[in-house]
Amino acid sequence: MAKISSLGLDTSNYTTSVSFLCGDEIIEDRRILLKVKPGERGLRQSDALFQHWNNLPGLLEPVLRKHKDEIERICASTRPRPVEGSYMPVFNAGAAVGKMLSDALGVPLIECSHQEGHILAAALGNDVDFEEPVLCAHLSGGTLEIVRYEKGTIELISGTLDISFGQLIDRTGVAMGYGFPAGKEIDRLAMEQMDVLGGIAVKHKNPICKACLKDGKVNLSGVEAQISHNLDKYTQQEIAFFLMERISQSIVSMMEDAKEKSGINQVLISGGVASSSFLRKFCEDYGYIFGQPRLCSDNAVGVARYNK
Repeated sequence: MAKISSLGLDTSNYTTSVSFLCGDEIIEDRRILLKVKPGERGLRQSDALFQHWNNLPGLLEPVLRKHKDEIERICASTRPRPVEGSYMPVFNAGAAVGKMLSDALGVPLIECSHQEGHILAAALGNDVDFEEPVLCAHLSGGTLEIVRYEKGTIELISGTLDISFGQLIDRTGVAMGYGFPAGKEIDRLAMEQMDVLGGIAVKHKNPICKACLKDGKVNLSGVEAQISHNLDKYTQQEIAFFLMERISQSIVSMMEDAKEKSGINQVLISGGVASSSFLRKFCEDYGYIFGQPRLCSDNAVGVARYNK
């Protein structure tokens, strides 16, 4: 079967992304992280949308200049999740540009969701059998969901009762003086503390209580309150370690609960939080499949892989 060349567009809450793939070969993967003012914990949708409109021309120009005549289809994420009523204004930027390019180049426009893009990006290069059902964890800045992915359909299995792991990490990082998003810094600090301890198997008293799991769903507001209460009592490395240990434990608890209830053994972890080195080491004995770290953060690679 001939490989199809696809231009992917994704305009999420955090990143403007453009990709160009020939089949599953990544030819171009260009991104710009949206700018957040120091001390703030995110962007309003209107501000993010404005940045996407400013970022897209610069990302697209070199890709179109080199590959315009090769593009056989445009793929754009137009909504957060593949369910009725799922909507965020930020995705209008990629959707609109995708429609304009589709009309101008005379190629079809394929629409998908941001979540489907994450799943397909994480699966790239991994031994995931999509002919069988897969449990997919979508762990990103604003999303904490475990879904059943089967032959292109998605069913929500579990998630959060309040905030996401990504929000908890970013809020902790900003409170510690780091810029938003703070995932890389928190992960680096947690790994530094892990090295000091000689590995996570070493007993280390964590003053933060484990997150409450109810009917497969997690409640994180209590963890956030305890982290805030302990910020001045421990080093930044210790706080990051405590946080990532509790997050990792919660992810394992949620995934094992979902596996038991669904009878599905294939587990794929996607989303920005899945790029964490700490989380990957913590989960290495559970057989979970993690996407490549670069393909876990927001990107348009998975979007370009989408097929109806």
